[in-house]
Amino acid sequence: MGFNATTIKLGRLFMVAWLAFFIYPLGAFLTDRLSTDTRTYGLLLLLALAALWAWFWTRIIGGPDRRYLVPAIVAATLILTVFTLRTPPQYGSLFLYAVIMAGSAFPWRRAAPALILLSVLAAAIELIRGESVTASTGQFLNDLLVGFAAVAGRLLVEANQQLNQAREQIARLAVGEERLRFARDLHDLLGHSLSVIALKSELAGRLIKNTPELAAHEIEDIEKVARDALREVREAVTGYRQPTLAAELAGAHEVLTAAGIEYHVDHDHVPLPPAVEAVLAWTVREGVTNVMRHSQAKRCAVRIINKDGHATAEVIDDGRGGTPEAGSGLRGLEERVRERGGTLTAEPLPHEGFRLRVTLPLRDVLAPLDTVSA
Repeated sequence: MGFNATTIKLGRLFMVAWLAFFIYPLGAFLTDRLSTDTRTYGLLLLLALAALWAWFWTRIIGGPDRRYLVPAIVAATLILTVFTLRTPPQYGSLFLYAVIMAGSAFPWRRAAPALILLSVLAAAIELIRGESVTASTGQFLNDLLVGFAAVAGRLLVEANQQLNQAREQIARLAVGEERLRFARDLHDLLGHSLSVIALKSELAGRLIKNTPELAAHEIEDIEKVARDALREVREAVTGYRQPTLAAELAGAHEVLTAAGIEYHVDHDHVPLPPAVEAVLAWTVREGVTNVMRHSQAKRCAVRIINKDGHATAEVIDDGRGGTPEAGSGLRGLEERVRERGGTLTAEPLPHEGFRLRVTLPLRDVLAPLDTVSA
């Protein structure tokens, strides 16, 4: 369970509850035969320490009065020094309260020397008030162990808070990645489909006067493309869409033929892992979309090659070539390829035309294309 603000607040209130151990010296001061002066200053010092302890855990440690951290520990040490020296040895020592405060207040590199000094001081005070070396050594070890237990508790809380912050950061990154995936997929889906609709609408407009039958056929195709686009967008929203090479190659044939571009496909027809096939399918879609939009080509060839442990998709046209602009579609495709450890090349050919090539390794493909890319 994570340490949220409520849990930490309850933990601090639990530390305040350690004041219950004051019942033993308090009972002794009220019942034993002591002088009036001893009883008075003993009770006052005990009351001052209790108030300081409660203030430390409710307001100082991680609270609005943190600037009083060091003065509070120094004050507690002074009160305990006077209290221990002025009370009979049989009442024991309360020095561990100052040790716990120091161990909880500072990072461990600062807390360690403070704990050693306080433990040595507690042992020295035991010797001064007449205790044996064995008793003072036991007091030193007891305070030191309790202090480092407080340091360990602080480290545990800090580690838990860092873990919670890391979880929040991972969640924010996941949301950002999902938004990027969604924007990328919508661009790829709608960019291709809307290009086809625009092309077929233009063709239908030219045919409607002379050959209305062919125009009607193109309009039917427009309706089909629009319905398919709507279905794919719905699937993208639910995260289930995964394109296939067969569907993309068939779609490429249809749209290129409608655009009057000669189309040739060379496909090995070797089964590919779904993760690889989906990225290659996106490659075909992006490449064909760019051929229709920008190339002014007359011929287009698509090649799917499975060789030497790598799968490659190429889209080559004989258009005007030139240096490509890194649009959203090409950037999105590059991200997909990079996620799968592949390479992407988009370059003009030496004489004329343009080539888009994506190569993906077939080794280490452990899972189908996850829904992050789907």
